[in-house]
Amino acid sequence: MLEIKADQELYIEKLLSFRGEVRQSELESVARDMETFIKNAGAKLVGAPITTTYAIKTDLLDVEVLMPVDGIIASTDKYKFKDKLKITNALVASYKGNPAGLQAASNQMTVYMSEHNLLPITTGYNITRKVDILNPENTEIDVYVGINPNIL
Repeated sequence: MLEIKADQELYIEKLLSFRGEVRQSELESVARDMETFIKNAGAKLVGAPITTTYAIKTDLLDVEVLMPVDGIIASTDKYKFKDKLKITNALVASYKGNPAGLQAASNQMTVYMSEHNLLPITTGYNITRKVDILNPENTEIDVYVGINPNIL
């Protein structure tokens, strides 16, 4: 199931960010390492992780993983602290179903943008709202894409 809404906003303060090239199979390990780093820094994870993919290079993904935290964490060579993430004039695709179907939902969002003459100005930012390991069909993911506010 897919619901698309226009004129939405994503605003989150205090995030720890990892940006790099990894294999799909390594993403879970990256997230676990980030959670450990956050805990060791004396902070807590306060929201769902956010992911975005900038490019796909053969077997590597150029991704960013953002984790909302409850305090300020010093940046390192590996992780950067970001004060905020703000996407205004966003198109949001709220997807419910097996995560394997997310690509088809993203394709539907692309068709929607084309049909409505909308120009994306950001990558898609994925926020997993609900995970049901026993029944993956109950997974809920929101995808935010910033849209150019100019009408041409």
